[in-house]
Amino acid sequence: MDITLLRPPSYSAGIMGAQLVPFLGIAYIGAAARINGHNVDIIDMCGEEIDRTEVIKGNYIAYGMPFSALGERIRYSRLIGVSCTFSQDWVFHRELIARVRLLFPESVIVAGGEHISAIPEYCLADCPALDICVVGEGENVFVQLLKALENKESLSGVPSLFYREGNSIKSTPRAARIADIDNLPLPAWDLTPMENYLKRSMNYHVKRGRTIPMLASRGCPHQCTFCSNAKMWSNPWIARNPSLVADEMEQHIGKYNANNFVFSDLTAVVDRNSITGLCREILRRKLDVTWQLPTLRTEALNRDVLKLMYEAGCRELDFAVESASEKVLSDVNKKNDPAKMAKLISEALALKINLSVNIVIGLPKETFKDFARTCALVFRLAIRGLNELNVFPFIPYPGSKLFYSLAAEGKIKLENNYFYGLFGYADLGRAVSWSRHFTPHQLRFMRLFMLAGFYKIMLLTHPVRIAKIFRNLYGGASSTKLEGVLRRVFRNIRAYTTNRKIT
Repeated sequence: MDITLLRPPSYSAGIMGAQLVPFLGIAYIGAAARINGHNVDIIDMCGEEIDRTEVIKGNYIAYGMPFSALGERIRYSRLIGVSCTFSQDWVFHRELIARVRLLFPESVIVAGGEHISAIPEYCLADCPALDICVVGEGENVFVQLLKALENKESLSGVPSLFYREGNSIKSTPRAARIADIDNLPLPAWDLTPMENYLKRSMNYHVKRGRTIPMLASRGCPHQCTFCSNAKMWSNPWIARNPSLVADEMEQHIGKYNANNFVFSDLTAVVDRNSITGLCREILRRKLDVTWQLPTLRTEALNRDVLKLMYEAGCRELDFAVESASEKVLSDVNKKNDPAKMAKLISEALALKINLSVNIVIGLPKETFKDFARTCALVFRLAIRGLNELNVFPFIPYPGSKLFYSLAAEGKIKLENNYFYGLFGYADLGRAVSWSRHFTPHQLRFMRLFMLAGFYKIMLLTHPVRIAKIFRNLYGGASSTKLEGVLRRVFRNIRAYTTNRKIT
């Protein structure tokens, strides 16, 4: 069967800009379909016109191919799949799906991703052009769906679907998680415009060369109430064989001349044996690469593990601290010890690893006293040499327990303004407050106060970094994520001042 998979453009609001990276999800789905005999065309609307920006709907920036150009690029396929990962993009994705329906009235249009998995019934009701939603882990389900369509069988036998039947919406039982993820085909990067990303060194972390995203595990065993993981992946954490992860690295080195890898795992380190096994494989094979990990916790880490990671090429780590208040963390079921994490951060800094800390403000029971405690922690870390700080206002993201709780209380209304409001996570100029303690204005001030205070203290206590930032910005190199943020800010400012606005 001929199928087309669409990765929509990327979007941002404000001056912070979007991170443009190769997209793992659609590459995995394309590989699964291809290995089962289907003809797959992946249209990465972001990557195929990666240098294009346009201001749309007043003050949002779209990165990539405009919808108007899709008709020249896309060909008829029996099935057209659309990746809908981020809920803040839903208004734009809904418009894209409607555009595809006008182009191909007879095609079956399927959507999947974290946003779809969180609220599939709503997506079908809100987007009449959409036929089927695939929820959760997609490879096996998508292949079964293709087989059912090819054989003209009932969709009732395919798990993890929401679909239209007449005027009603039907659903099927959720599929079990894929336990043997080592047998999944590797992402079909050859169907995507990889060179557009590689030659620009684009990634979520520091600009370190030709970078490819990877997964060493899937899922997360933790159950933080502000996270949408449970709806997309459920709670089992499943790790790949470290030897196979190293095999994939070697393949990308040989095929794409890659020298840097960003792991996109939800929770990168859960089992100590998995991460140390990967490090030893990299060292044994003498792979001359660097790599980065996101959203770290502390349970499986200590100084010895961090030292081994550095020796194997790990250069950037993100720590999901969220808050310095144990009361606030307990309320959202995040079982982290802020003091232990601060100690581990200090040990990692001594090893010269570039570190970033994520903070969430405005969580339901956070008070000004809790906020002050978190400020004190990040300011101390600034003095110790912490490289980066990310501060996000709490958002009840679709798929999270807090989202469903607030929706049940009637505090969330699924409409365009709600989805636009989700852009507040990256837009310093806006915030929506879901706390009885803080107004939106106060949250904006708190966020800017913490960020400004951190970077002022960090740069004053480590003045050599100031010269390095300006040198890297001028020369195109990168040693911190801050430089990447500044580059995206400059790009967005140019977009707002030079692009035609579309309403």
